[in-house]
Amino acid sequence: MYLPYLRGKQYELLALRELCALPLDNTKIFPILEPIKTTLKSIETALVALKRIGIQMQLIVNPEHGELKGNGNVVLDFIDHIRSLGVDNVIPTYMILSDRDFAYFESTATARGYLESGYSLVHLNQISNVTALKALVNNSAIRFNIIHVTHQMSLKRGFTNGELTLLSDPFNKQKRNSDYISVTDEFFSNDYLYYADEKFAAFSDYLTIGSEFIEGGMLPYAVAIHLTYVHKDSGEIWIRHFISDSNEDYSDTPGKFGEALDKLIEFIDAEGLHTMACEQFRDYHSRGAFPGLGVVKKLSIMHHIQLIQELI
Repeated sequence: MYLPYLRGKQYELLALRELCALPLDNTKIFPILEPIKTTLKSIETALVALKRIGIQMQLIVNPEHGELKGNGNVVLDFIDHIRSLGVDNVIPTYMILSDRDFAYFESTATARGYLESGYSLVHLNQISNVTALKALVNNSAIRFNIIHVTHQMSLKRGFTNGELTLLSDPFNKQKRNSDYISVTDEFFSNDYLYYADEKFAAFSDYLTIGSEFIEGGMLPYAVAIHLTYVHKDSGEIWIRHFISDSNEDYSDTPGKFGEALDKLIEFIDAEGLHTMACEQFRDYHSRGAFPGLGVVKKLSIMHHIQLIQELI
């Protein structure tokens, strides 16, 4: 099973909604979503679309970033509300970074009945009260027990409940898009090959975005398109970065997209890649159209999720 970790930004939600047409496989794909805006309507829309194909979403109730940081009750109330409307494909998911997070999980999950109805955890740090945490988890209805790769050895020990999941961040984020010119092709991940052998039921990553949270953005000097693919020799997942050539200033983003897209089309044709996203890239290329940088990010996300779904 694969749990793509997304944040509730517009194009990340659109990627999930558009992949419903693939369709996503509800035995393989279980997205994790960290909401970042107090307005949750777009997440409700995505949940309704995912429910139609039986996809369950792990919704973070105590986000680490954005407008909802420190205001988890908004998300808890949202979950109760949409469940009352029949949208029941959402699993309350807690991030555990500190003993305060454990106390919040214990009190709210108990009060709202999640210990019996089901929940998931994302462990990003080892906490001092881990013995009590494991005792609670091992005697309740946890679904996914997601452990960051940094703590995989210490934290995977002692948990007996839930689907043990490995969370990693293989995207090698550069400071500037133009910095990818020196690393246009690199290793990304081989988790899909080994997670079962290493006694994990599932694996998770931050796709081609990375775990770093960046609010907003500005026009880049260079346009970069990131695309994962299977390396023919090793069978591992690698990532190729397609970078524009005219990177001297902020001007002519559509022209720079065209330069990067020329390189991407040459590559996917040679590799025989035909995901939904690759076909949309071919369409933009044939029409000489520029859909905007948000759409480029969306297509990169869609391609990665479809690639993993077809591999596992």
